Amino acid sequence: MRFVFGLMGSRGDVQPALAVALELRRRGHEVTVGVAPNLVGLAQRLGLDPHAVGPDSGALLASSLVREEMRSVNPRTRVRAVRKVSAHGWDDFRDDLVALAGARGSADVVVAGLLGQEVGSALAERIGAGFAALHYFPVRSNRSVKVLPGPGAVQERAWDVGMQMRWQLTRDAENAQRTALGLAPARTRLQTRLRDRGAVEVQAYDPLLVPGLPHEWGIQSPFAGFLALSGADRLRLGEASLGDDLGEWLDAGYPPVYVGFGSMPVADPARLVGDVAAATADLGLRALISSGWNSFEVEMPDHVRIEGPVDHATVLPRCVAAVHHGGAGTTAAVLRAGIPSVVGWYSADQPVWGRLLGDLGVGTSVKASRLDRERLREALATVLMPAVRDRAAQTAPLLIAPETAVGRAADALERAR
Repeated sequence: MRFVFGLMGSRGDVQPALAVALELRRRGHEVTVGVAPNLVGLAQRLGLDPHAVGPDSGALLASSLVREEMRSVNPRTRVRAVRKVSAHGWDDFRDDLVALAGARGSADVVVAGLLGQEVGSALAERIGAGFAALHYFPVRSNRSVKVLPGPGAVQERAWDVGMQMRWQLTRDAENAQRTALGLAPARTRLQTRLRDRGAVEVQAYDPLLVPGLPHEWGIQSPFAGFLALSGADRLRLGEASLGDDLGEWLDAGYPPVYVGFGSMPVADPARLVGDVAAATADLGLRALISSGWNSFEVEMPDHVRIEGPVDHATVLPRCVAAVHHGGAGTTAAVLRAGIPSVVGWYSADQPVWGRLLGDLGVGTSVKASRLDRERLREALATVLMPAVRDRAAQTAPLLIAPETAVGRAADALERAR
């Protein structure tokens, strides 16, 4: 079979899908991978032959559209910004994906993540290919995942409203893509159309966090588990081992608190470092801060260390707790490390993960903009209680193993004809 992956977004959106692409290639399939231009190097280091598709995700996250307009106090400005971000770069993504997928019959399955799945689905429809989506968190209407207080019927209604709002925001942009591909305009939201056509929507997160959801959604939305690269593939990235200096620092004292916000833009790095330094000092702890896609060129006290991007699977098991943004990939890594979380969330799925970790008894959450010294100290003191730490340690072995998750996802994509 020939699979064409069109992957928009940040590293957290792209890397889990690359693990599945590698597994499909190991099984003998022909796999063509398109990733955001700023992540081509990542895919190359994994031994893939990637193509740049769509917009640069790093540039988008650093733009005034994300940093300012989406955070505006004016609700109209925020709505306009969300509308722009939701369909950002779709024209380029469509053109690039058309070039990769080729003409009718040349691709068996088109695969997309949540970002850009409207375009990927339309292209698959146009060329007569199967379509599969990789979802890293619940995004469809359901009764199991709480977004408001109340029973299942309330949750389902809330999710329906959210899906309808998404459709209203993206309908014109999606239909413009369909028109460009020679398709009739869509009259119902994507969720309904994918269900009707039998498309596969792989749930790439652990069912342990969402009890009831696998039964509710059924076989069209198979649960694979959190996706992650193998140890061998992480070695190819040069990230699966610690430098001597960092290893020595980790060994030199009590396990530190890990702090990292991935690709999320930190508005004031100096304030963040200051708050982390003060809160951990109050508790007699050390802190390891990973800068992610930010620049943390600030002064720091002796008990705080700043590193660039780190390999979560290597570093987190040597930490006592993690403060992070609640992205699906980081959430999975912290859970697998068996340590509790303080989620400082920004938007999208992040507050949902924070809530689910709280429901599981392995963390707490607070909006990132409110995570000052006092709130961080209180949150860390809460998650470092023995009951929470024990619960986190007991949860780790219950998760679906990464290699099993990747295999299940690949199995599901092989059925997406």
